Amino acid sequence: MTDSAPARRLTTFTLIVYWGCILLGLTLPLLATVGVDLVKHQQSLGQAFYQLRLHLFAPGYNLFLIAVMNAVPFILFAVFALFHLGNVPSEDLQLAGRRKAGILMAALGLLGLGAWTHVMTLWYPDAQGALAYFFLPFWQVIAIPINYAAGRLLRHLLVRK
Repeated sequence: MTDSAPARRLTTFTLIVYWGCILLGLTLPLLATVGVDLVKHQQSLGQAFYQLRLHLFAPGYNLFLIAVMNAVPFILFAVFALFHLGNVPSEDLQLAGRRKAGILMAALGLLGLGAWTHVMTLWYPDAQGALAYFFLPFWQVIAIPINYAAGRLLRHLLVRK
């Protein structure tokens, strides 16, 4: 009975990371756009969503294309997390903990890099600012294994057995 509770928690964690990464990858540029409109441009929530609707497929903005490009590293990471955490034996709690820490750190790094890039690109508009959206997926893919290794190392240093 005690072996099934950690397995259920690991399964729940895996599904939350999987679907959370996919949804965040698709909605992060849209949330950043609404957030910058609310804070910097002093718009109401209705005005911010109206601007979002106007720029979703507009030439020169095309937030839908930006959201799809942003979602690619998140989807790749979600599939990696699903298979990586799905292959953990249910009785090996140390391995599960190390993998969960690595996955969590990689997800937070992916989210942080994406959110920072989107907000800064919108906060300080520039003629070449759209290039950040092109290079962001490459930098995120590079950051995934680095953040994963940092999470596993941090778990190793903090939890000794």
